Amino acid sequence: MPSPNRDYLKLLLERYWFAPPVALWRAIELRIVASQEFLRPILDLGCGDGLIAGALFGDEPPIEVGFDPWWRQLRQGAQSGLYRSVQQAMGNAMPYASGTFGTVFSNSVLEHIPDLEPVLHEAARVLRPGGRFMATVPSDAFRRLLAGYRDQVATGNLEAAEAYAAKIDRWLEHHHYHSPQEWAALLANAGIRLHTTRYYIPASVAALWDKSNADFGLSEGGKPFFRWLASPRLRQLGYQKWLKREVVKRLSRNWRRNYEIDVPEGGVGAGLLVIGERV
Repeated sequence: MPSPNRDYLKLLLERYWFAPPVALWRAIELRIVASQEFLRPILDLGCGDGLIAGALFGDEPPIEVGFDPWWRQLRQGAQSGLYRSVQQAMGNAMPYASGTFGTVFSNSVLEHIPDLEPVLHEAARVLRPGGRFMATVPSDAFRRLLAGYRDQVATGNLEAAEAYAAKIDRWLEHHHYHSPQEWAALLANAGIRLHTTRYYIPASVAALWDKSNADFGLSEGGKPFFRWLASPRLRQLGYQKWLKREVVKRLSRNWRRNYEIDVPEGGVGAGLLVIGERV
């Protein structure tokens, strides 16, 4: 099982030092997910390059299966040794027998799929009865918790707030943000009973994440300096080892509270953990 006591912030900063806001968001996700039970065998839906699986399951036996439609990332996942088997496949046509898996796990993938229902039906099909569906996604509160959105709302300019959120949607290629109630209906239609949902990324952390994307040059119109320094084209100059060390040291300290803080009971966050059970 994953360890809830692992320092995912430091671990993810070491792996995503060139994109620190990505590390912060992913670290919080894994801290939340690590407290959950994963029934074997596991299917990693949208496994990509395996970096997330490596952080979450690095001390565990290899995950049984991962798949992804993008060959470039999938090739890295296949070479990672974290999976017993990987395939190139689409989520709406999974090449696996019905009732195969104990857990279908998806980390920050489903929001990028425009037509979600066929994927959920496939996830239900390949799960055995009583198997777990587990996904992390941006929540229904994601857009309104962005710093840029809130800044515009504070001035009364709702049109500018929506335009800012739409720009972020395009940049991140997000297609939908569902509430817990909407997830319950989507999963039920696929044959999965919603077990629980949990918000993460509280408002203050979502605002920090949004501003940091600009500060580190990741988002459109952001400051380009750090992104330029971290460019792979400059790796041969040798300074990036020092830069990585400083990023990990400083942000693992400065972002510690943001990593550890939870959404207050009854509150909402920018991320949502969704757990269902195959009926």
